[in-house]
Amino acid sequence: MATSIRKIGNSQGVILPKPALQALGVAEGGAVEFVYEPGKISIVPAQRPVREGWEEDAKAIAAAGLTDEERVWVDADLTDDIPDAWDAHTEADMDRVEAELLADGVVKP
Repeated sequence: MATSIRKIGNSQGVILPKPALQALGVAEGGAVEFVYEPGKISIVPAQRPVREGWEEDAKAIAAAGLTDEERVWVDADLTDDIPDAWDAHTEADMDRVEAELLADGVVKP
């Protein structure tokens, strides 16, 4: 895809065609970076620093509050009184679980 250098104010620039912006995944107003290499310049989407904007996003999520479904999950009782066959509270329990895993071939001796 070819284009030409154009005068833009006191500078010169290139207008990026819509298909090129779509291919980059950049919308109008989006940030891009120039990568200089011998004989060419590449335009790539700007990478935002790790965790940039997280504080604002967390505040927006907190301000929005939880949905009824999310509240049910947060308030759910995740404990039960049903003993689990894999519970291991003593050395004998650990030996039993290990023996079962070895017998089933889950772990190798």
